[in-house]
Parts: sequence; C-alpha cells; structure tokens
Amino acid sequence: MEDEMLLALDLQELLEGRGCHVVGPVPNVERALDTVASHPPEFAVLDLNLNGESSAPIAAALQKISVPFTVVSGYGNKYLDDPVFQNVLLVTKPYNEAELLRTLSLLSK
Repeated sequence: MEDEMLLALDLQELLEGRGCHVVGPVPNVERALDTVASHPPEFAVLDLNLNGESSAPIAAALQKISVPFTVVSGYGNKYLDDPVFQNVLLVTKPYNEAELLRTLSLLSK
C-alpha cells in the first residue's frame, strides 16, 4: 500500500520478480481496506502515510485477520505512536531492496 505510484510500481516489480503475486498497488486508505477485506494478502507492505491519511486503520484490519506487515516510511519511528504499530518492523525510505527483502523474510517466520 503506497501512494507514490513510481515507488509502488518499483515495489511491485521487485516482489513479482521474487515470485510474489501482488494485490495492488493500493494508493489510499479506503481502497486498502476494501482490498484487505476482499483479497486478504499473505503479508503487506504498508506506507505510514497514504495521501495525508494515517494507515493505522489498515494496520488494524491486517492485525484483525492475522496478516503480517511491515511499515515503509520516511518519517521514522516517532510517527509510529499509534498502538497498532507497536512491535511492527519499520523500513525507512529511501530503502534498498536487500533491506526490504530481509524484513519481508522475517514476516514469514
């Protein structure tokens, strides 16, 4: 779930290149909640801020159905104050592919 289309497409290409089926990109909270409800993913990459909205409702929806996720953000830890983000893995933007893939591998354990 990423609102910057170029980043979303790069991420999609990276994940599909590793054999993942990507449901998205999803650029806003409303579409993300619809997507989580209709096509629950095995894991998710969640931007902290989607077009000026907090992605906390998406994180809560993912947690409710036990879908692991990581947060990707340029804001850092100080914006992860919502309890729904406790103990969530953070990948800081700009990220490198190896770091992101390492983090995603931890979600499957």
